[in-house]
Amino acid sequence: MNNRMTSQSRKFDAVIFDMDGTLIEPLLDFQAIRAELGVAPEEGVLEAIDRRPAEEKQKAHARLVEIEVAAARNAKLLPGAEEVVSRVRSAGMKTALLTRNTREAMNLVLAKHPSLTFDLAMSREDGSAKPEPDGVYQACEALDVSPERTCCVGDYRYDIMAANAAGATSVLLTTLRDRPDFHEWVNLADYRIDRLTELYEILDLC
Repeated sequence: MNNRMTSQSRKFDAVIFDMDGTLIEPLLDFQAIRAELGVAPEEGVLEAIDRRPAEEKQKAHARLVEIEVAAARNAKLLPGAEEVVSRVRSAGMKTALLTRNTREAMNLVLAKHPSLTFDLAMSREDGSAKPEPDGVYQACEALDVSPERTCCVGDYRYDIMAANAAGATSVLLTTLRDRPDFHEWVNLADYRIDRLTELYEILDLC
């Protein structure tokens, strides 16, 4: 029996996943990164670096890539990651990976965990990083789906802000529930889940 859902019967045509803290354990210590690179707590690391003079910007970006690549070498899947991505694909939905991480680190994670298969994988080198909605728009265009029929899953406010701005459905995985600022953005998401497998109910895959 074919268990693939038809485009008319399913709720979404695509799911866009964040990487760090969503499919793999959050290994980047952003407090330490901000301290080393001189980034204020309220600033985005990428955004703060991009505002610096060219030479300083280049050095800071190079150091950030070193940190990200070192973390990627130790990347471990979060519970349910492989199962969820596989089941979404089996249901006939397209999948994309959209991360603020560097391409080198992203490719290391994908090589380390070949069970994570996507129709599209995009890093920050591929366009404006979240919270800008551009990456969501780009992914939807490449996958030939509309944002309104796309579900975006992430663990941080930037993921939610990008999805909301693009008109997609936003799902927050509460990996970062212990962060002191969690309460400031937890309610921005359309849905909140504590485990990846809870995504099945949202996608009508139960």
